[in-house]
Amino acid sequence: MLEKYKNILVINTFGIGDVLFSTPMVRTLKENIPEARIDFMCNERCQYLMRSNRNINDIIVFEKDRYREALKRSKIEFAKEIFRFAKRIKKSKYDLAIDLSLGYQISLLLKLLGIKKRIGFNYRNRGRFLTSKLDMNGFNDKHVVESYLDILSLIGISDGSGKNLELSLPPEFAKWADDFKTKNKLTAQRLIGIAPGGGKSWGRYSIYRRWDPRSFSYVAKKLSEKEKNFFFLLFGSEEERLLCHEIEEGLGMGYINLCGTLSLPKSIALIKQCELLLCNDGGILHIGVSQGVKTISIFGPVDDKVYGPYPASDKHKVINAEGIECRPCYKNFKHKMCETHDCLKKINPDDVLKVAQDILEL
Repeated sequence: MLEKYKNILVINTFGIGDVLFSTPMVRTLKENIPEARIDFMCNERCQYLMRSNRNINDIIVFEKDRYREALKRSKIEFAKEIFRFAKRIKKSKYDLAIDLSLGYQISLLLKLLGIKKRIGFNYRNRGRFLTSKLDMNGFNDKHVVESYLDILSLIGISDGSGKNLELSLPPEFAKWADDFKTKNKLTAQRLIGIAPGGGKSWGRYSIYRRWDPRSFSYVAKKLSEKEKNFFFLLFGSEEERLLCHEIEEGLGMGYINLCGTLSLPKSIALIKQCELLLCNDGGILHIGVSQGVKTISIFGPVDDKVYGPYPASDKHKVINAEGIECRPCYKNFKHKMCETHDCLKKINPDDVLKVAQDILEL
């Protein structure tokens, strides 16, 4: 018999894609325990993905770097930060915590704060402070969404109404996007989003997940020659400006480079206005999927069956190089060092163009 928890805390401190992957689990949790209060702990940037989620009552921001910086300044300041954080958790009287962090630090703190039921993954024995757990080496055999849903079996939940990713924004951002289109004379244009970056979590190895920006610009240029009404919005972070600049040079005109200029909610609002999003694998792909936008995503070393668009749909086309036996090489949260990058370099821009023409019905 399913126990009726009153106050539940879900913890996912990873990036955009991972947080969106956990939204079907949160929805299923709410459907099965509708009277429960559900709070969500995430990093500062991802809070904007969950603020308007109908199944979430409150957001707790947990930024690891904030605590590391406090410790560097002084042990007393670090202790004060931890005390404030612990006090916030203690006050909410959670009787269930679902810890997706894959570490032991948060679950240890939850145990010390008296949360009796703590469930999650036991990755490399880091789940030793959980009361119930699923052993795992990494997300390898099924999509991450499915793995997150499996966690609910530890409290007797095995079904829900659907598995779509869920992301909503306050209405003012839709109005902002409409005003943006009007101001830039885009209301009659067919908007295509391009995101040549991604892979931020890989740090200096992010290049392993990025298709050549010149290939993105080639596809965009050919599309614009086919249909004069296309207009391109370039999305990315401040750190990805150079990638977007390379696309600018290839396009010449008919675009706005938005890299580093928009907040995450505004980027989401504009992505929703696009007819197609062309991108690498990463968080922005899953934003597009959550907004019902057609997507074409480039996958190199990462397994699209595990980290790809979810659920699978004809609206979401995944492109990867055929005949590359070593891909996908990203397993158990590790990837092989590679000098050739064949899994990206051997993706033919003309093949991507053909898929784009088909999906845009040209």
